[in-house]
Amino acid sequence: MVLATMLGTALLLPLPALSGPILSLSEAERLARRDDPATLRYQELAEARREASVSARQLPDPALIMEVMDVARDGFSLEDDTMTQLRVGVRQTFPRGDSRRLAGDREGAMAQAEAARGSNAERAVVRSVRRAYLSLHEQRGMLEVLEQSQSLFEDLRQITEREFASGFAEQQDLLRAELELDRLSDRLLAVQAQEAAAMAQLARWVGQQDAVRPLPTQPPELAEPAGDLLGHPLLAVEQAIVAAGEHDVELVRQGYRPQWSVELNYGTPTERGMGMPDRLSAMVMVDLPLFTRQRQDRDLAASVHRREAAQHAWDEQVREMQRQLDETQARWARLHERELRYAQRLLPQAKDNAEAAEHGYRNGTTDFNAFVRARLIELETRIEAIRVATQRRLEQVDLLYLLGENV
Repeated sequence: MVLATMLGTALLLPLPALSGPILSLSEAERLARRDDPATLRYQELAEARREASVSARQLPDPALIMEVMDVARDGFSLEDDTMTQLRVGVRQTFPRGDSRRLAGDREGAMAQAEAARGSNAERAVVRSVRRAYLSLHEQRGMLEVLEQSQSLFEDLRQITEREFASGFAEQQDLLRAELELDRLSDRLLAVQAQEAAAMAQLARWVGQQDAVRPLPTQPPELAEPAGDLLGHPLLAVEQAIVAAGEHDVELVRQGYRPQWSVELNYGTPTERGMGMPDRLSAMVMVDLPLFTRQRQDRDLAASVHRREAAQHAWDEQVREMQRQLDETQARWARLHERELRYAQRLLPQAKDNAEAAEHGYRNGTTDFNAFVRARLIELETRIEAIRVATQRRLEQVDLLYLLGENV
């Protein structure tokens, strides 16, 4: 029989056995946050920028100068010529204007950008594990409903067999009962495959050992969204990049100022018999940025354009996230209304309708097709109620990602 074949195939599916204590959503979030590579990566990048900020504020390393002066070309002797000297000195360069401070401030702004990316990565991890958890909970809830309905349709088939044997039912009714039971078995296989996929998604965040743990009977309730869209880490990233652009513009402006170098030298003659004294010298070197049209002016214009582009990127991010927020809030509100309607009206009505149809069929006042239709309506109503409840929570997950929550 087709039914036996379907059930046999179902038994061959490699479904993992549920084991261990119940896995709550809060525990799944904790497991996902632990050692998340994306968050750790941005933390390391932020720390690298902070170290670079300190380094950028320092003076360049001094240069050591060692020199042999005025060696005679015909002898290359360091002792027979009164003009030959040995000199040692040090040179220190002082960068233009406030360029060191501004370079450090720019690196500090980029450190804030990396830290904000880390905060966004943490939010994204929580959103992903919540979505995976809710998806798995949805599939397991559907499996439970289908398994309960399978026993009901099995009872329906047995009732129809007895009615057919007694002459009170037609062969078509028996075939319809078999068909609905086979279709239900096929639907079970499809949901089992979806459950396996959802479990794999959750295992990505909590590990395979915890993904096979049982889940609570009721779907979890999430916190109410709290906060402001402007406080989102992605916008903090763009704002930090804008700040870095401001520092970059001021840093480029320092190119119009001179750069200074100071050099101190100490020299001694190689021929000591002449009584010549040692020599001490100092030198100051100054860059003269006199021709700025093709370099400094161009660099400044380029930095201004980069800063404006960063500001436009912030504006674009705000608009896109506001669109996402408006759409998500609208869907969330409507789904909340639908969830209440299913809980308060549709589910009780579908159950009462199915029970009344069964009672009428047993008493001969309702035909077989009406009875089957009532059972299918109840099944679809229960399935849709699970979908609506899950979808409402998924929209709330997105709202919590966008607005944040009180923790």
